[in-house]
Amino acid sequence: MIINGNVQAVAGAYSVSSSGSVRRSADVQAIQKKDEVLLSNEGQSFSSMLQKLQSMDDVRSNKVQELSAKVANGSYQVPNENIAASLLGVRF
Repeated sequence: MIINGNVQAVAGAYSVSSSGSVRRSADVQAIQKKDEVLLSNEGQSFSSMLQKLQSMDDVRSNKVQELSAKVANGSYQVPNENIAASLLGVRF
C-alpha cells in the first residue's frame, strides 16, 4: 500500500471498514445456531450394544473352566474339519 501523505484518509477508511465489520459480525452472531448431532436408530442401537460389550468381562471363566476340565480328562475333541478351516482362514 502506498500512502502519499494522506494518513487521515487512510485512517478514516480503516475506521469505516472496522465499524462495518462489527455490524456484520453482530448480524452473524444473531443468525448463528448451536451445533447438534442426530444419530439414526441404527447408530443409537449400535452405541447401546457397544456399551454392553465393553462392560462385559473379557474372559468367560465358566467356559474356560469347562474346556480346561475336558482337556485335563482327555475328553476334549475338535473335529478335523474345524482345524483345517481355521488353518486355511489364517493363511488366506
